Amino acid sequence: MITMRAVRLLQCEKGSSAVELGIILSVFISMMFGIINVAIVLWTLSSLHYAAETAARCAAVGSSSCADPAAYALSHYNGVSLGGTNPFSYSATGCGHTVTASYTYSLVIPMIGTYSLPLSAAACSP
Repeated sequence: MITMRAVRLLQCEKGSSAVELGIILSVFISMMFGIINVAIVLWTLSSLHYAAETAARCAAVGSSSCADPAAYALSHYNGVSLGGTNPFSYSATGCGHTVTASYTYSLVIPMIGTYSLPLSAAACSP
């Protein structure tokens, strides 16, 4: 009697699709969160570049609205929160008016770990 139940249980395939769904769904969700994390990193980097270019251009024109190009760049930054710090710096040497930005992005991947991604941007306007 017990051996017949064991044989029938081993031949049963009723839960196989649920197990397959669990395996595939976990991989799919991990890939989706990975794509979202990469998109956020690229958005932050793009915003750093845009703010640096805008501030360098404003400093080259000599507008009164950008007396402090580093603060002007921070006001034009639209990425993720920088935690109250200003990663932008201004220099009038080299090729002209140079605005640089340096920021370390903390990338958290669940069940894998936390990584630090150094992001940087520079713009020069004569």
